[in-house]
Amino acid sequence: MKRLHLLAAALLCLAGASVWAGRPLTVDDANVADVGGGQVETWYARPASRERLWTSTLGVGVLDWLELGLGVERSFSAPETSTAVQAKMRLTPSVEGGCNLGAVVGRMHLHRERSDATYANGLVTCNLDGGPLHLNLGAHRLDGGGTHALWGVAKEFELGAVTAHVEAFGQQHGKPTLQAGLRRELVKNLQIDGTLGRSERKAVFSVGVRVGF
Repeated sequence: MKRLHLLAAALLCLAGASVWAGRPLTVDDANVADVGGGQVETWYARPASRERLWTSTLGVGVLDWLELGLGVERSFSAPETSTAVQAKMRLTPSVEGGCNLGAVVGRMHLHRERSDATYANGLVTCNLDGGPLHLNLGAHRLDGGGTHALWGVAKEFELGAVTAHVEAFGQQHGKPTLQAGLRRELVKNLQIDGTLGRSERKAVFSVGVRVGF
């Protein structure tokens, strides 16, 4: 049971509603990187568990509709390292003033505990005036354990040189996390970002960097 508990916690910390959405969002969008392009993202976070987490991810567009990703997270409190691989698909084209669909499937491994989980998520992005709206609904299953639903909703706002967002996400039978975030591109393909929120009556935050290519 301890292994399952740790893996569930790691999945939520690395994933939230969907494993590594584009920073600083936790709720994912329904789009993928251009073919041959992508991003490296790294961030420090303090979730409600009070763990000290460092996460790094890589996403690369390999087809017009497919992006492949790798992620590594280190908990300096446990200590524990988790890794994940995933495939993100754009199922319908992005539409100005409309919505498009996507999906993500992946596999996560908790190294010290030697436990694994599989996750899948449906993604919807609606391009609205002032910034897109994102909806996620999916589930994760722990090997040897049960299946739990995941959900999330986020709204972005264009504020000149800064993009802001508000979002809520969580899992079945758990309390939701509410948070807001900001991101800004310092120079071409170099972004800084951060989030501040509340989960289980505790403050949560993250700070990160994104490099595109």
